Amino acid sequence: MRGKTVVITGATSGIGQVASEKLASMGARMVLVARDKNRGEAALGRLREITPGVQHTIHYADLSRLAEMKRVAAEIAARNRGLMF
Repeated sequence: MRGKTVVITGATSGIGQVASEKLASMGARMVLVARDKNRGEAALGRLREITPGVQHTIHYADLSRLAEMKRVAAEIAARNRGLMF
């Protein structure tokens, strides 16, 4: 996974958290999408402990709203050139 960027939702708990941590430990740079800022920052902190020096990022959105989905997708695409959705 080295050199890969992975966008993942639901990384603040459960399967999403485990998946993001495992992918990060395999060398992926993670782009998280979370709803809750406190839980999101905690998830990002865990990733930074697992892979110091990797520029993991987080974006906040309520994915139950179509407008939020579109907004966060555009934001992620703008900040991560070459990502394909």
